[in-house]
Amino acid sequence: MSLENMLLDVTITLVDKDVQEKAGQLRYAIKDTHAEIFDTYLFPDHRRKKIMSNLLKKIIPGLKATGVSTVKLKYFDDDARKAWERMGFRHVDKEGHMELII
Repeated sequence: MSLENMLLDVTITLVDKDVQEKAGQLRYAIKDTHAEIFDTYLFPDHRRKKIMSNLLKKIIPGLKATGVSTVKLKYFDDDARKAWERMGFRHVDKEGHMELII
């Protein structure tokens, strides 16, 4: 079976190395030329520390290297919308879908 027919599903678990506890996670899937983030969570003690934006800065070069040109997601609350906008995501529709062209 060729890789062109595969969906890559990646889960990144964030661990606070100072206290060795789970800080959150980001899960995304890659299909063709786009990646879709469909699960993110940061525990309350780890929010508002730019963890997710720093993680995106680290994974985007790898996504680009595999041919991904767009990262998509759907947000569910206003705080999340604001955070994704600060990371460069733009609205695609009124149902909360956003995308980042990389």
